Amino acid sequence: MLVNNMNEESLLETDDIAPEATETLDDAQKLAQSQEALAYLAAEFENYKRQTTRRIDEERTRAKRRVLETIFPAIDNFNLALRHAGSAKDVASFKSGLDYISQQLETALGEVGLAPIEAVGQHFDPTRHDALEEVEIEGQTPGTIIEETQRGYTLDGQVLRPSRVKVAK
Repeated sequence: MLVNNMNEESLLETDDIAPEATETLDDAQKLAQSQEALAYLAAEFENYKRQTTRRIDEERTRAKRRVLETIFPAIDNFNLALRHAGSAKDVASFKSGLDYISQQLETALGEVGLAPIEAVGQHFDPTRHDALEEVEIEGQTPGTIIEETQRGYTLDGQVLRPSRVKVAK
């Protein structure tokens, strides 16, 4: 009889522990499922980052390609001018050809958002101009740009390179 009493007592104790053990098991399963879901989401995010980086790189390449394709005609004409520079009979026609090439380049680059900064005759603006020298000139308003030594450019309205200028004192 003693054995039967022990079995009954241990069964009673097991019944008391069983709900707690079941809760712990459920919690462990939920934790495992959450960890699996987190690992899946982390892998998905890594894939997203790789795809986004690849797409950005592809778009940069396409943008570079578009810019280069717009200036190819000017480059071709410039190379043609260089080949015939030695046999040019008059300087005026050669200069006219170079002016045409310059215009082609400016037009092509303008199509992608590049624009020259107007400088000579304008009031000096430190956000758009880089002053190399101040020169005293009679009849000029101080702060007026009198000479541009290097042209500046904006790209889509933002200064890419400021104009290098001489300014009236």
